[in-house]
Amino acid sequence: MILLTLFAMALFVRLGYWQLERASDKQQMMAALNAFIKQVPTPWGSSDPLPAQYQTLRVKGHFLPAIFLLDNQHHQHQFGYDVISPLKIQGGVVVLVDRGWVPGDVTRQQFPEVETPCGVVSLVGSAYYPSTKQWILGQALEKKGTDLAVVEWVDADLISKFLHKSVYPFIIRLSKSANFGYVREWAVVAMPPERHYGYAFQWFAIALAIFILFIALNVKKKI
Repeated sequence: MILLTLFAMALFVRLGYWQLERASDKQQMMAALNAFIKQVPTPWGSSDPLPAQYQTLRVKGHFLPAIFLLDNQHHQHQFGYDVISPLKIQGGVVVLVDRGWVPGDVTRQQFPEVETPCGVVSLVGSAYYPSTKQWILGQALEKKGTDLAVVEWVDADLISKFLHKSVYPFIIRLSKSANFGYVREWAVVAMPPERHYGYAFQWFAIALAIFILFIALNVKKKI
């Protein structure tokens, strides 16, 4: 009984601290984004070091004809895709540009028509490193045409093989000022820090309740 109680308390306390860590991570992410929003875009090219998460960049290059549709994206409860366009910059390396959300056909029998600007473009956007910890069922990249593929998540290695070109491990989320983008409303965090603090309080409260119950039961037995 004692070992079971200690195990349960340790488990819920650990869950509480895990939620506190998650809240701290979210606060740091939001602080980093707010800091970069206030800065002037940094000119960036293939000779520069990799940017920081959420750093605002200005890049120049030309779009390749390929289009990658990031699957299972929703806007105002409507199914759709994020349009990912490869931008070839100086040096022949490719950086992926998220041009925003477009509505999609839930049957996935038809795909949205996407227009891509021709010639050299200069764009501004924020650097974003997608999570590499993804669990999916089925193919991560499914070719739908000569220059069209549906992806379950943005995997630079898979896209690099598709394009036969080197691809940077981050995305540039296109700024709302660009006229060749779509709906651009990316959530910084899926769950705000306050909710994580709330969950942490719940886990700590459960651990405390188990301790109080254990003490009460043992005192009752002695009486």
